[in-house]
Amino acid sequence: MKFDPDNFIAADHKIMRSINRSNVLNIVREKGPISRVEISKLVGLKKPAVSSIVQELIGEGLVYEDSRGQSSVGRKPITLKINESARIAGVIDVSRTETTLAICDLGRNVLEKEVVETVSGDGKKFFNLCGRTIARMAGSCGERMAGVGVSVPALVSHTDGIIYLAYTNKWNDVNVKQIVEGQVKCKVCVENDAKAGAIAELWFGKEAGGLSDFAFILVCEGIGVGLVINRSLYHGSHSLAGEFGKQIICSDPYGEKSPQSQYWENMASDLSIVRRYAEYSGKHEKTSSQEIEQTMQKVIDLALGDDPFAVRALKEASLYLGIGIANMHSGLDPEKIIIGGKIVQAWNLISKVLSSQLEKLIPHKQVQLHNLVVPSSLASPTFEGAQAMVHREVYRSVNIP
Repeated sequence: MKFDPDNFIAADHKIMRSINRSNVLNIVREKGPISRVEISKLVGLKKPAVSSIVQELIGEGLVYEDSRGQSSVGRKPITLKINESARIAGVIDVSRTETTLAICDLGRNVLEKEVVETVSGDGKKFFNLCGRTIARMAGSCGERMAGVGVSVPALVSHTDGIIYLAYTNKWNDVNVKQIVEGQVKCKVCVENDAKAGAIAELWFGKEAGGLSDFAFILVCEGIGVGLVINRSLYHGSHSLAGEFGKQIICSDPYGEKSPQSQYWENMASDLSIVRRYAEYSGKHEKTSSQEIEQTMQKVIDLALGDDPFAVRALKEASLYLGIGIANMHSGLDPEKIIIGGKIVQAWNLISKVLSSQLEKLIPHKQVQLHNLVVPSSLASPTFEGAQAMVHREVYRSVNIP
């Protein structure tokens, strides 16, 4: 690999201390309560260096001395824990029909929460409202806000927080980051909802624990994918990585069908399940964005009650879900694929169909199909992804470009 002298970071003392500070802070986060001696062994730093960093973190209010730990000889060591109330995080979790606004602490506890209607059309006005509401709720909590995470069902530039396009809500070129930062006066991170789900899995999900490479698939009105490579979210050159929902999975070499009708998300999403159920049952079901979430939940509840039309709709969608997953796996070869969305409530109904489909479509003997595809155990991957964006800012190394 050619060395690029214009794109490297000199590891001076400040950068090394920043890295060590981040390592110590994250060990306390993951292993606490933990003593300074134990931290020293884990990070490979001398005890005075660890003590200096710990004192800095205590001074910032991020860490506190909890109690004396266990020791078979001598004086019992003082253990350290994260001060969960030291910072608060703002959350803006946008779905196509409603938006959850919340203030949480570093323990992910929700301190304040409001749900508002997602307003299509004027994105600037809507996100101004979201920013003002977050600022008001944060003011009532009284703690320092570390940042705000925004999860939105749209094509988003993660670097400048601009929505390129939101198909359903008709938002184009909306600078969400700038709008919300103008209200909350702190850093705002904006991600596409599927990528937010992948960040949540990386930070909080047990399914992704210990994995280096995985994909998170969010099945909702459409289908989105968040890719994690070497434990980092992959965005692509234009923040468009993961748009697998638009892959064509039906054969039409003569172009007799519209490309949209052959998209993966039009064959395996919540919307496709609701439409199939309406067709098979002969019942008219509302399929606008306003009703799709409620109708999808109704279909799942019916399927869990052994309604034959609902079961058929879910199982047929899972066949198409398997086709898209097999295509994606052949190109990416992730260690695991995690599924999020309402459909995971019916995992016991669809998992065998999905596994059977993957056995047919993934020919490589090296791939262990058992537990290759698993449901997310997170209660709300997009909400928790917005939380994780702020945690990422709190716990990562500082002063590194």
